[in-house]
Formats: sequence, structure tokens, C-alpha cells
Amino acid sequence: MKPRITLALVFCANAALAAAAAQPVPDAGLRAEARGQWAEAVEIYQQALKADPAQAQLWERIADIHAVRLKQPDRAAAALQEAVKHAPKDARLYHKLSQAHAAAGEAPAALAAVNRAVELEPDNATYLRARGEVAALAGDHALALDSLERVLARAPEDAVARKQQARILAWTGRPRAALAVIAELEPAMRDDYELAHARTVALAAAHRPRAALAGLAEVTRLRPDSKETTDLTRVIRTPLRSNVTFGSGYVTGSDDITIRHAGVRAEYAVNPETRLFGGGERRRIGARAGSGYEKPDGGAAIGYDRAWLGIRHRAAPELALDARAGTGTAEGDDRSIYEVGADYQPLDDLAVRLARRQDLHAVSPRAAKLGIERRADTLDATWTPDPRWTLAGRFGSDAFSDGNHRREVVLAPRRAILRTQQLNHDLGVSGQWFGYDRDPGNGYYAPTRYERYALTAFTYRKISDDDGVSIALGVGPYKDNTMSGFRTGGDIVAEGFFGIYRDWFLNVKAALSDFGGGAADGYHSRLIEINLTRRF
Repeated sequence: MKPRITLALVFCANAALAAAAAQPVPDAGLRAEARGQWAEAVEIYQQALKADPAQAQLWERIADIHAVRLKQPDRAAAALQEAVKHAPKDARLYHKLSQAHAAAGEAPAALAAVNRAVELEPDNATYLRARGEVAALAGDHALALDSLERVLARAPEDAVARKQQARILAWTGRPRAALAVIAELEPAMRDDYELAHARTVALAAAHRPRAALAGLAEVTRLRPDSKETTDLTRVIRTPLRSNVTFGSGYVTGSDDITIRHAGVRAEYAVNPETRLFGGGERRRIGARAGSGYEKPDGGAAIGYDRAWLGIRHRAAPELALDARAGTGTAEGDDRSIYEVGADYQPLDDLAVRLARRQDLHAVSPRAAKLGIERRADTLDATWTPDPRWTLAGRFGSDAFSDGNHRREVVLAPRRAILRTQQLNHDLGVSGQWFGYDRDPGNGYYAPTRYERYALTAFTYRKISDDDGVSIALGVGPYKDNTMSGFRTGGDIVAEGFFGIYRDWFLNVKAALSDFGGGAADGYHSRLIEINLTRRF
């Protein structure tokens, strides 16, 4: 959810009269205004503009009437668009045009107009502050922060700019920085709703759920019936709710391997910091005859059932620990499964996860029947140096019960290209490198070297606060040690999210890939998954 920023139209009658001094305003229009006949005044001014459309001051006067008197911001914006055509160097008019677009709910147009005002007068604090608000409304948080930092460089004590800065820092995953600003402002801004709102968002982002709930109570006290309060309540409380998820899926690769799975998992919130969870899953794994992935006796299918219980606890705002243990059974052969992990976020812009897990490597009937176990150690890290850039990485080392080892490195930087209220778009690159000691022929893909490079694109389309769809694309070269050269591959992942903050949440995912690099050596894989969650 994006922050909601209320923009007031600042249209001043005195300013309009001053602008009118350049050319006389029709007396009939002034008399109509004096009588409160606003529509008649607009018609008179429009008649005058037919004879001479280059009268910027009349277009501005029409805009003022539409904005202030008739409450028609879209028509005010249209009139100001005409005004700036005839006064292209007037930063003040571009500022007013931006405000009209913002009031009409046209954030991209508002941002373009205020950008022009800043270009014309780059040191004008009013225009920079306005650009900070509009950029935040449009979803361009990097530009919003840049605008406010420029204001604060000239006026460090500007409380309005500092409050805006705190709100944007909170919503862009910089909670510690936001809370530092808020702590300085709070003594002089007691009972300020926007500051309390920003503080609550920052506390949630800083993984301080009890403090966030207390902040939500304060926000509710200040404005119990506002939409902003209702939206914030859902954002804060939804991740803390107990839930049950029913899921199923289907994966196939080059028709060699097919895996169908279905299961249920549940989470019980003991308190805001501690959750118990558990689940069970049944897999049906099939292999094409002659593929080399059948069971040693030639059987083409096998079942694998798993069940587990676990606990997740946030020991400190920067540290969360989790552990789970259970059993997995393939044709009567019981195996212990477990995972332990730690999520650590030492800085606003750096988060890491260290995990160890053990499970049966049930990626084919052959591997499952042979009882190949996999113990995987992974380090995942995400670095976001600013609101535009993200670098994700993974380092992994796996040990298999047949004596094999696998090592992996993944790097994937991306940049935010477009941010609006309805659409986010990122572009990036990625690289993946992994290799095994050898290929023992035990039913899993084990090249001694695999490498893949891709140009990537990520798009999220917001349908509503509760619903959205995303598409991730990748295309580029790949090869393993058995290939004489690189081939071109690609993948696409489409995902739908329906009911993000509601009692019922549906997640649907579909994917196609020609890159390979999975558990089997197929290079044409397909995936479908459906998960339905009920929150309590």
C-alpha cells in the first residue's frame, strides 16, 4: 500500500488579480463573479479567449473558478494547461497545474508539471516540497526523498519537509531512519496524525510488532473513522493473524519428470513475536519410461508424504529464529526432515537469511527410491542501497547422502524503472552458477558446471489495495558442461494475488521455462500452483 498524501489546491484570488494587471479582465466577468455567478463568468472569459487565446491570466482565472468555486479540479487542470502554453517560463503556473492534476487524481501528470516548475526555479523550496509530496503520491519515492533532502539542505528546521521525509522513509523500508526523524519531531508535534501514522508504519517495518500495535491504537484514537486508519489497521494486523493454507501444484520438465503435490499448512500466533506452524504434503512423482529417472526396478512412479511442526520467534527487532522438524516417507522408508534458520537485518538496507535444511531429495522416482538425502546450507542476502536499486544474492552448499556435493552462487541486481499508484516496473540482470562434484546417475541432474545469464523484467499491476498481478520475465544464454556452446533460454512467471488483506487470500502462479538448471535435466518446464489461505 502506498502512503496517502492529501494535496490542497492553493489558488489565491489576489494572485489572479495581480496576474490580470497585464491585460484587463472583462468587466462583465468581474460583475458575474461579484454576484457569485461562476459558470456565467467562465463563459464570458471563454468568449474573450476565442478572440485572443494567448491570455494566460484569463486561463488562470478560469482555473481558479473551477478549482475553488465549482470544485472541478479536472477542468481547472485543463485551463491551466492552456495557460502554460502561453506562459511556458512561469514556474508558478506549472506549480498550480501540478496541484490541479493532483486534486483530480492524476499523479503522473502532476509530477510532470511540478518537475517543470523545479526546472525553472530549482532553488524554490515551495516547489521542491510540492514535488516531494507529488512524487510520493506517484510512487517515485527516490525522487520524493531527493526533493525533500534538497529542501532540508537549505532549511534544516523545516518541520513540514521533515515530516514528509519521515513518512516516505517509513514506507520505503527505512524504518530506523524514519524513527530517528520522528523522535526529533514528536516533542513539538504531539497528537499529529500524520506523524503518528508514519511512526506506526516504521515500527512495523522495523519488526517491532507490539510497538506497532500500540502505535495503531494511537492512530485510531486520533482519527478513528478515516480510510487511512482503516487501511493501516489491515496492514499492521494481517501479518500477525493465525491462518490455514490449502495448496496444490503441478510441475513437469521436458516430459521426463512430473510432480503433483497437495497439502495443508497452518500458523498459530501465540503472541506478536512467536508463531507455531505445521503442515503436511503428499507428492506423486512420475517419470517417462526410458528417461533414466525411473526407480531402479523400472517403476515409473512413487509417492512421498511429509509432515512437520515448527516454531518461529522474533528474538529482537533485527533477529528472528525458526526451526521445524518432521518425517518424510517414500514407500515405507521413513526419513527425518528438518530446517533451522535465522533472519538478520542489521541495517535498514541489508537483510540476510542463513538456513540449513535436510530432506529426501525426492525429485524423481529413482532418487526417492534410492533414499538420496540432501543437506542444504544457504545464505540469502538482499541489499537496497536506495529506493531504486536492489541487489539479491544467494550462496549455497549442498551435501548428498551418495557422497556428492553442490555449490551455487546467484546474483541479481535490478532497478526500479517505474513507480505509480497502479504500476511498478523493474529491470535488471541475473547470473547463476552451480556445479556438482560428479554425476552419479542417481536420478537428479548433476552437471559439473552450469551457468546462466539473463536480462530480467518485473511488473506488478495493482488492481486494488487487496488484489494485483505480477509478471517476471528473463531471457539470456545458458550452458552446462555437456554443451558445446551457449544456448538462448527464457522464462516467464505470472502470479495473481487476490485478497491480500482480507480473511480469504488466493494466490495463483503459473510459469514456463526454457533455461533448465532444475532437479532434472529437462529444459522445457511448466509449473502451476494454487494456494488458498483462510485468516483468523
